[in-house]
Order: sequence, then C-alpha cells, then structure tokens
Amino acid sequence: MPILCFDLFSILKGYIFTGCFSKIAIYNCRVFPKAMITIVGAGPAGSYLAYLLAKQGKEVTVLEEHSVVGSPVQCTGIVTHSIENFFKLKKEVVAKILNKVIVVSKNNKIEVNVDEIVVWRDKFDRFVADMAQKEGAEVLLNHHFVGFNGSNSIKVKDKKNNKIKDVKTDIVVGADGPYSSVAKAAGMNSNSKNYIGMQAKVKLGMDTTAFETYFGSGFPSFFGWCVPESEDTARLGIGCFENARWHFYNFLKSRTGKKDILCWESGLIPLYDPKKVIQKGNVYLIGDAAAQVKATTGGGIIPSLKAAQTLCDCIVNNKDYNKEFRRQSGRELLLHLRIRNVLNKFSDKDYDKLLNLMSQEKVRKILKKYDRDTPIPLVTNLLVKEPRFLYFSKMLFN
Repeated sequence: MPILCFDLFSILKGYIFTGCFSKIAIYNCRVFPKAMITIVGAGPAGSYLAYLLAKQGKEVTVLEEHSVVGSPVQCTGIVTHSIENFFKLKKEVVAKILNKVIVVSKNNKIEVNVDEIVVWRDKFDRFVADMAQKEGAEVLLNHHFVGFNGSNSIKVKDKKNNKIKDVKTDIVVGADGPYSSVAKAAGMNSNSKNYIGMQAKVKLGMDTTAFETYFGSGFPSFFGWCVPESEDTARLGIGCFENARWHFYNFLKSRTGKKDILCWESGLIPLYDPKKVIQKGNVYLIGDAAAQVKATTGGGIIPSLKAAQTLCDCIVNNKDYNKEFRRQSGRELLLHLRIRNVLNKFSDKDYDKLLNLMSQEKVRKILKKYDRDTPIPLVTNLLVKEPRFLYFSKMLFN
C-alpha cells in the first residue's frame, strides 16, 4: 500500500492519506494445495477479499512475498470512521484518535474539528490477515508470484527454499501494489501515473490530538503532512510527481529544523485512472494494483475494502468486475480525480482564499458531518451552504 492516504477534502477537511498482534502462521509446505482462488499480496485489500471469499466457502490462498505481513510500512495510516462499515478495529491496532486538523497554506492557517483514526499499519495489516485465516483462508509467507503458466496455473517462488513451484488455480487476484507483478504478467499495465510519497518518522513533539496538512507552491500537485504517532514522534511526508526528495528535505527543515530521520516509510501513490482495466478473463486487480485510490488524499484503504466487497460479489455471482466497480465506486473516485485536477491548478492565493471559506462556522459544520469517504454529499452540501466554492470550478475548463 502506498504512503499517505488530501483534497478539497484534505484541505476541505485537512485529511490524509492513507494491526493487532495477530499471529500469522508461516507455512513451510513443500507441496502446494490446490488453490481455487489465489490472491497475490496480503495487504488490507488482498486479506479482506480473502476473508470475504472464505466466508462464502471458497478455497483461498494468499501469497505474501515478505516474511511478515505488514512489512515494510508504506502508509501514514489515517482512516475515517467509515472503516467501521467493514469491521470493528481492535484497540491494539489504534495508535491515536485525532479530533482536529491544522490546514496550512502559504499565508493562512485554520483549525478544523475532525474525527480521525491513526492505525499502526503493520498491526492493522496483520489484523485483517488474521480475519482471513480465521475464516479458513491460507496465508503463505515468503512466496513471490513469478508469472503465469497457462490460464489455470501460476509460477511461484518459495523464497525460503529458493524453489519455483507451479500452483493450480482457477482465479488470480493481483493485490500486490502499484508495482503489481500480476498486472504486468497479465498485460494489464496502463499508463497510470503515480505520486512519489516521501515519508519518514522523526523526533518531533506536537499536539497528539491534531495532525497538520500543508498546501501551496512548496507542495506541487499534492500536499505535505505531519501526523503524531506518540508524544515525541511524528510521521512527516510529502507527495509529488517529481523532485520528491528535494521537496521533502525543504519541508523537513522548515517544519522540524532538520531533525534526524528515524526511519523511512516511503512508496508510490497511484493516481486513479477511470479507464484502467481491472479484470481480464480470470485475472483481477484490486487496491493499489488497480489504482483504487482517492486522488485528492492518496487514501486507498477504504476504497480497496469497498472494492473487495464488489469483487467478492463478482466472483461468487460471475459478474463483470470492470463494470460493477465503476458502477459502485467509479463516481466517487472520479469526483476525487476532478477535484485533484482543480487543486493542481491552484496558486498560493487560491489556497489562501479556500481556507478563508473553510473557516466559516457553517462550512465547519458540514466538514464535521461528512467525511472524505462520502465525497458526493460532502461536496453537494458545501456548494449549497457556500456557493462561493463554485469560484474554483472554473479551473476545470482552464
């Protein structure tokens, strides 16, 4: 999963992108069982799909190339309470509860009340994978997808034993991130763009009930963020299409005085592509591999969980996943993309003006009521309460 999980909603609500100590069994079997459905990647998208399919009585195997589910971490880990539409988080998965965001432009700053959850991403991933295992799905660690061997067989490398094996399977799902090997092998790559997300943990004291988002010329085509993890540690990052390292170190210096970096947690953030093919015969893509990410915030957790529900239904009931996903999620993700296209044309003065509009009490109430995972009612109500937001729509046609 890429880093950061902002928008008119990040701005509009200053959002970011974006487990429990569950025991994941390590399988050292030399002979693979027949897997009717093989999911490549044990991130939230792959594991939640495995959970749903296993509940439907399907035989599911999840292949994870790393030795531990949830590593390496490549996400800021902020989610809205919409996560509770899918499952209830265990306490040990939650790092922080945030109740406000500080939104910063070049010449303006506002504080907005929010209701956000910061998860420990490694624990969160293991929590979802554990759900899948408890329903009967098999999780194989240290197993790397190599390629296809016909329409109903794939080649997999057991990294622990350094052996290539054939796995018979009826369906293959690529849940293996923006570099998806499944998409590449199936000829499902497209010209989709990716943001470069540069994120690091730094020693920094800040209000642990608030996170910060930064917009303007110092954060071209995306934004910067600073999220508390503990009383003295924060996750600081930036996303952009190019020169990410240069922009990141400028941000680091301005926000922290160039504190030492404790560790990197960087990755790619796919930009949603409404034309992307996500099903080709018996091969499917989900999550970052399918660019199912909010273009405004870079958040992919909630969209991928919703996509898992759609894909499960398509597999069980033999529906067209390309069509069903666009019908159920396409309008929302397209709205995020159009807002992102507008924001990318903003000047510093435009951001300052947007923050002035957001500072009104009537706008704050709407931002509190609707979150970025319900973009259509959020934008509709904002325009009704404050028609001056329409000023920015002219940029759609510039």
